Amino acid sequence: MASPLHFLEGLTVSHASIVHDYVQLSFGEQVGLSIYNEISLDPPSTQFELLVGKMVVKILESEEAIVISFLDGSSLEVDLHPVAYGGPEALQLNRQGEPPVIWN
Repeated sequence: MASPLHFLEGLTVSHASIVHDYVQLSFGEQVGLSIYNEISLDPPSTQFELLVGKMVVKILESEEAIVISFLDGSSLEVDLHPVAYGGPEALQLNRQGEPPVIWN
């Protein structure tokens, strides 16, 4: 079964923000991704806010990490190791008209 995150492939980040102790990515008005675990950006010099305007081209999901790759070659990695959790959820995908999908 394909991960619900594959829904993001082909979408462009319209908003990227850091909210207290987590980050949010929006893809238009109908899709949002909240990330509560530790993240890293590649290249490391990438500023989180500069993800706006980047198109998602590939999602790789394993037990250790979720990697969101963008058209320009940059990527965002969500650490799924137990030490990376700051709370019960790693991330949450919200799509208008669909129930939220939570990774924990």
